[in-house]
Amino acid sequence: MNVEQTILEIATLPIDVRLRVVSAIWDTLPQDADLSPSAMQQAELDHRLSEYRKDPSTAISHEELMRRVKSRR
Repeated sequence: MNVEQTILEIATLPIDVRLRVVSAIWDTLPQDADLSPSAMQQAELDHRLSEYRKDPSTAISHEELMRRVKSRR
């Protein structure tokens, strides 16, 4: 079984089971694992922070973010 097949199979599981899988995988990472963002991810974070600093009104609250995420399900 390859990784893509495994991911497709996991995606069919109930959410609570998928969360258990995520947690189990996370627990296998070494404590000294480098979890820093990649250069591309850091550049995107820096860009977003810069845009926010230019116009803070573009930000949304955590509650609004969660509402939008839940409405996409």
